[in-house]
Amino acid sequence: MRFVPRIWALLPAVLVCFAALALAQSGTTRIEQNDPSIAYTGNWYTNGASPHSGGDSFLTNEKGARAAITFNGTGITWIGVLDQYSGFAQVYLDGTLNTIDTYAANTKYQQALFTAHGLAPGPHTLSIEVLHVRDGITAGSWVWIDGFDIENGFGVPGGITASGGRVEQNDASVSYTGTWFLNTNPMQSAGTAVLATAGGSSATVAFTGTGIRWIAYRDAWSGTANVYVDGIMKTTVDAYAPIDQPQSTGYDIGGLASGKHTLKVEVTGAHNAQSGGSWIWMDAFDVR
Repeated sequence: MRFVPRIWALLPAVLVCFAALALAQSGTTRIEQNDPSIAYTGNWYTNGASPHSGGDSFLTNEKGARAAITFNGTGITWIGVLDQYSGFAQVYLDGTLNTIDTYAANTKYQQALFTAHGLAPGPHTLSIEVLHVRDGITAGSWVWIDGFDIENGFGVPGGITASGGRVEQNDASVSYTGTWFLNTNPMQSAGTAVLATAGGSSATVAFTGTGIRWIAYRDAWSGTANVYVDGIMKTTVDAYAPIDQPQSTGYDIGGLASGKHTLKVEVTGAHNAQSGGSWIWMDAFDVR
């Protein structure tokens, strides 16, 4: 019995040690702009200057050029440059669109251009698309990638690939270009979907399996979309329906070789004579 008080006396110290260990495993990790977890499309240029994180940074003003980072964590910050020659970029985080103006009257290095905190622990995808658009003050439309700060996590080279089952439109395996708007409605799978009407806007899901079904929303304001599997155009889908059809099949394909594939849905911006609009919806995907 004499030893019981001593054991209980040690517990606060043990709890402090566990807390210190948990703190050591958390924190922020800096990912430089040339990290393998970041995928670039388009022409990006290197700028070497000591004020940049790591001594250099990437930049471009090419319309449609993209940088996408896949990561595990609970938050992310895009680090870049603000100056009088910079323009607008569209940022997608797990399918949710934000538009960022990177102009500043004076040059500011290593600036937080976009930040998201409190994400669910696990995989996420953040993509930055250059619009080649400027406001009325700036003298250019450049966009800079200097790095990313990941909270409680790390970068994932090669991206995320969905496997069997239901994949929601905001899954980390789905990437977007163009302009997609969020719709919240209990009729949608998991209560949300995204939709776009601008031609060239696209949604691409990377998956492992032998087949996939794109789950859409058809109505009297829906238009047409081109569907690609593994980069090959398969068909043009007309999503028009005179009566609303939530969680309907937009496209379904099976019999693929077992392995990794991509399905891309690209908005044409067109519609048939009966439709009142050209909207295309991404609600979810079923992978098998």
